[in-house]
Amino acid sequence: MFFNLKRISSSLLLRSFYLISIPIVLLQIIGIIVFFELHWDLVLKKMSNNIINNVGLFINEYDHYTEVPYGMLQTLELVLIKDDEAKIYKDSKNYFVNKRMKQALKRIIYDSKFKTYDKDYFIIIINKNGNLFNFLVRKDKLETKTIMGFFLWVLFCSIILSIISYLFIKNQIKPLSRLGIITRSFGRGIDMPDIRPTGSTEIKGLIRDFNNMKKNINETINAQKNMLAGISHDLRTPLTRINLMSDNIENKEIQLAINDNINEMNVMIEHYIDFIKNEKEELAEKIKSNIFINDILKQYKNITLNKNEVKEIKIKKIQITRALQNVIENSEKFAKNTFVSSYFSDSKWIITIEDDGPGIDLSPLEIVKPFVKGKNNLNQGSGLGLSILKKIIDLNNGKIKFDRSVHNGLKVHIELNNVLE
Repeated sequence: MFFNLKRISSSLLLRSFYLISIPIVLLQIIGIIVFFELHWDLVLKKMSNNIINNVGLFINEYDHYTEVPYGMLQTLELVLIKDDEAKIYKDSKNYFVNKRMKQALKRIIYDSKFKTYDKDYFIIIINKNGNLFNFLVRKDKLETKTIMGFFLWVLFCSIILSIISYLFIKNQIKPLSRLGIITRSFGRGIDMPDIRPTGSTEIKGLIRDFNNMKKNINETINAQKNMLAGISHDLRTPLTRINLMSDNIENKEIQLAINDNINEMNVMIEHYIDFIKNEKEELAEKIKSNIFINDILKQYKNITLNKNEVKEIKIKKIQITRALQNVIENSEKFAKNTFVSSYFSDSKWIITIEDDGPGIDLSPLEIVKPFVKGKNNLNQGSGLGLSILKKIIDLNNGKIKFDRSVHNGLKVHIELNNVLE
């Protein structure tokens, strides 16, 4: 799995975190720059100039370090030593001290160097006409340990404020995350409980509006389902009477035509009942994928099984059976031959059903709408077969795609996730 920077940067949590943490970091950086420019660097510059001024007094007055009075050096807190030619002096690791001292030394007309002497002293080497003056300066006159404490304090404050802001924003976004989960589940037709309004006032209002919308949608759907169930149930009685009355018709051709129409109406009623069924309570069970496919296909003719891989899966058997039967029955109705493949890719179970029929003239969105039929299906069926299919596949956390098959008919591509044991 590749690192998806775009997906991470699009997260509301991280965007909100950036919105708060970036200004905090910028303010800290600006504070450090202002501190260096207006205070610490200025003080360091004055201290460096003061030390070089004192050194300059001796250089201008004396030609050899032995001529300098000892007491005067103590008064000015400088130590004058004889050069140890065998000792190698290193540059100071403090960039700012190096910079300011070397700038100050430019005012001395003689060759000069600024180096580190040992852990307690810096050394200033002045070459006056071949005579070396080696002045030791205590490091605590130029360096301060409190500056590191300042840096650590700034870093600590930035980290603490960023963590606090992250936790605060995460807590505010939690209700939105829950709302997203509920919305996706509700969109797949899974009945979910109402969300308890939490978070900011705006998020609470959004959750309450969603709960009301969900309630209204469920009430509308239930009313429509009850109406459809009532109509389907009421139609069975007159259909049964017509079927019985047709037995008294002497013209066998007319009797057969009436019976065919009655059978078609009964199939349509079964589709209506299937469409309004609540199939969410079925439990998943373990089965062998190849046996499951074979059991479904043995009741149909003109079926070619191209591929049937064997794996143990856990599915809602009745729901998936009804979904596949709807597709195969459609193929048998409009095509001569049907081709089925069942195989696995990663954790997905993929089933493709193709036929050599006329195909369909509807878009992928229209094809799964209830009661919508293409031109080829104008007076056949209820227009609910593929709608039932989509509802079942959505309930089982799957995807369905429609395309043109290699046999110039319709191809139905079904993907079921997380079915492998």
